[in-house]
Amino acid sequence: MPSNRTSPPTPLTAWWNTKIIHLLIFCLACASTTAFLPSPSSRRSSCPITRSCRTHTPLTAEFTSTSFEYALDPESDEARELCLSHLGISETSYRKLCDLAKLVVSWNGRLNLISRKDCTVDVVFGRHILPSIALIGMKGWDVETGDECSIFEEQASILRMDGGNDRVQVIDVGSGGGFPGLPLAIVNPSVEFTLVDSVGKKIRAVNEMIDELGLDNVCTYVGRAEEIIDLQPKLRQNFDLCVGRSVTALPRFCFWIAGLLKKEHGKLLYIIGGDVEKIVQESTSADVKISNILGGDNYSDKNVLLFSEENVETIAAGSGEKKQKRGAPGTGRHRKKSNVTKSNKKLVKGAWAKRDNSERKQRGADDFKRYSVN
Repeated sequence: MPSNRTSPPTPLTAWWNTKIIHLLIFCLACASTTAFLPSPSSRRSSCPITRSCRTHTPLTAEFTSTSFEYALDPESDEARELCLSHLGISETSYRKLCDLAKLVVSWNGRLNLISRKDCTVDVVFGRHILPSIALIGMKGWDVETGDECSIFEEQASILRMDGGNDRVQVIDVGSGGGFPGLPLAIVNPSVEFTLVDSVGKKIRAVNEMIDELGLDNVCTYVGRAEEIIDLQPKLRQNFDLCVGRSVTALPRFCFWIAGLLKKEHGKLLYIIGGDVEKIVQESTSADVKISNILGGDNYSDKNVLLFSEENVETIAAGSGEKKQKRGAPGTGRHRKKSNVTKSNKKLVKGAWAKRDNSERKQRGADDFKRYSVN
């Protein structure tokens, strides 16, 4: 009588059965997942972008950055005409501006002075150098003749009127890679510039560029602007002009430079883009588009704001900023040491506490003795 028992599966048959089962489970999982996904048409209709267009434009450098929009070849006829004829810059200064653009690109490969993704000679010249030298187009009045002139020449006429032979003193706070102070120093060789930044490696790069360009009217300062007066009291009310470019919010910037500008005729020139605070709008002496100074809408999207020394002090007083108490110079970052003992510090969960050897060790009973079995 034949037996109903079946022979056990071979190892090869068992392996194939396992693979088929895994494949079936995978297919079922995929089917259950796609069942809950919306159809392609419903996905397209729910997107606010694809409702109005069928295809997406790939993102390129022109769409991700506005820097290329204002790029300008420094060696082009347009750049030369703009510098020599429109702004009245000398040939020597123009050549140094071209050299500066190349130096910034070279240094930016080693040190992040400006954004590295769009750092080309054309971008540096059009986006950074041109808006900086546009400040010489800000108008003032010669106090001796009453004629219209550059705001830098206005400050020089005030010094002559006072009977002094001193040069106009300009401080650039938050200079970073040297903007706007370095280009302005090139086109104003008779004006003394002090470039301030708290990042020492950037100032070192700026010093190298100053030497390579052969400039003798620029000095640098590593430190915070709000500490200058405390550490260098002789610089109080020492500067005729202060310049800055999108360093921080203007009320905070005014707080930093409060006390640096000369009384009565000291002024602040600040390059900025976008909206400004109400207290700033009410205190502005002038608001000029850089594109209007340079004579074309395709040169810059920034504005230059002009403030008197009195208005700078007013904005600083209403900024809500407070000067931080710091230790004596040369003590690191001047941070005040904490008075909290180590035993009072809260440990992170899972961390080991350091043993305190001054405490009595827990060894059990005081009369504990070790016994040995004979």
